[in-house]
Amino acid sequence: MQHRAMTRGPDGTEPRGPGGTAAPRRARRAVPVVPGLPCVPGLPAVLALLTLAVLGGPLLAAPAVADPAAAGPGVVLPAPVAPAQGSQWYHAVLGLAQAQQVSEGAGAVVAVIDGGVDAGHPKLQGQVLPGAGVGPGAAPDGWRDDDPDGHGTAMAGLIAGRNDNGRPEVRGIAPAARILPVSTGAEADSAEVAHGIHRAVDLGADVINLSLGSAGAATGDEREAVAYAFAHDVVVVASAGNVETGDSEINSPANIPGVVAVTGSTARGDFWRGSSRGARAVIAAPAPGIRAPVPTRVSPDGLDTGAGTSNSAAIVSGVVALIRSAWPDLDAPNVIERLIYTARDAGPPGRDVEFGFGIVDPAAALTRPVPAVAANPLLATPTRWGTAGQPPAGADPAGAGSGSGSPGGTTGDGGSVGSGGAGRADGSGAGSHGGGDLGSSAAAVPPTGADGRAEPADGAATPPGLTAGAPTDPADGRERGAAAGGGSGQDRAGGSLAAAGGSGGSGGPGGRSGLLAALVWVGGLALAVWLGGLLGVSAHLLSARRATTHGGPRGHS
Repeated sequence: MQHRAMTRGPDGTEPRGPGGTAAPRRARRAVPVVPGLPCVPGLPAVLALLTLAVLGGPLLAAPAVADPAAAGPGVVLPAPVAPAQGSQWYHAVLGLAQAQQVSEGAGAVVAVIDGGVDAGHPKLQGQVLPGAGVGPGAAPDGWRDDDPDGHGTAMAGLIAGRNDNGRPEVRGIAPAARILPVSTGAEADSAEVAHGIHRAVDLGADVINLSLGSAGAATGDEREAVAYAFAHDVVVVASAGNVETGDSEINSPANIPGVVAVTGSTARGDFWRGSSRGARAVIAAPAPGIRAPVPTRVSPDGLDTGAGTSNSAAIVSGVVALIRSAWPDLDAPNVIERLIYTARDAGPPGRDVEFGFGIVDPAAALTRPVPAVAANPLLATPTRWGTAGQPPAGADPAGAGSGSGSPGGTTGDGGSVGSGGAGRADGSGAGSHGGGDLGSSAAAVPPTGADGRAEPADGAATPPGLTAGAPTDPADGRERGAAAGGGSGQDRAGGSLAAAGGSGGSGGPGGRSGLLAALVWVGGLALAVWLGGLLGVSAHLLSARRATTHGGPRGHS
């Protein structure tokens, strides 16, 4: 499956699952190769000065992932917090320090279905619950990582790695959450993944992380297992897939309607080109250059740097754990709605095939008012603006609803989920995001406002310690975090900043033209270089003048 994305068979062939289906692959976490810079004296200092001159304000500013104005009157957001010393780039981009002021995931259980987890790793000591083994030779409790690359340990560390043991920059999104390992052993197939989902649900998971996948439609076993998770109020998060394995479309089980399919983003807020894409993309999260714990048999220091949508899915699973901890009374559909409603729009305005609803925004997901929904908002056929008739930006209109059979017929009280048709959910009703066919004809449809989004019910819950406030009224008819004009945008250099133009490079309403931004950046760089040269020449002339002056020391005048 996508992200254990590697050849699984001992003879170099790809193992096959039941019925000849491709076996899921854990994504390879490839170590990025960074070309070395030539050894030029003073080059680091020059680069640092140029960077500060051109981007100093944005880079040094604390992440502004939540815009107080966008939160509505009376809502108190956590004060901006500078990234902790030793933070990785994605911690700063996501504003993790601010989000963890609200929640660290206490009480949430995240199942990691993978090759097992090294429960003795310093970053995971005390974080791992007794789990299960579903594959041949798998550890019965999941407490051994049989994956050749230590993939399961890495995913567990990204989700809930300790922040008080070992290197400070390697820590989890939800360090107070607990990991439930479900091991498929060294290899996996679709039947084992489906069995693992059942075991995770039965053992009490609140969130299931699937950093794995295989190309094509999901099997009947996988669809049934995902429906079982939905019926038991469990959020299922899966990685979209990596193009290095030849998977250009969203993999299964990520392409099953209702699953949070996660694509990859970069430090600049761009789409990571190693990620699969498609109409079923739901949300994006950081993918490349991420350091995570692995067994010492993989790396002597127990750490490894890798890239892949496996990382992206694990990060989103951690954010879901933060939400489930901060909002313990929210059911799974409303947890998902909170996740996508507050995402920072990126790429073409609205939902698109690369970012889905946008880049995950942990602090906004924890603090912003979000309308209630009656059913999983991802069961509907994907659309760009939440209304029927227009597929996500970049999608083939004829194939926007295609994919594996969707679980449909979700009842209003979260009851059992049946099997739906290809690419659609059975039933009817206006979807808050998908527009049409929510798969819940029995569910009451919340009242909607002029923008087509559901209005919060009177007395709707607000985050612990926060006061109720009205949701924003974005110009594009959908709350997109801070993407609409005047909001808090993402710094294109990897940090965050308050920018009147909204999300950097998103092209959304009120957004600054990418060409104009590039010209401004180049102009600033040229000015910095010119000023640096002028100062250098002046200093040289002054030094030469002093060297030719032989007068004695002067006294005070």
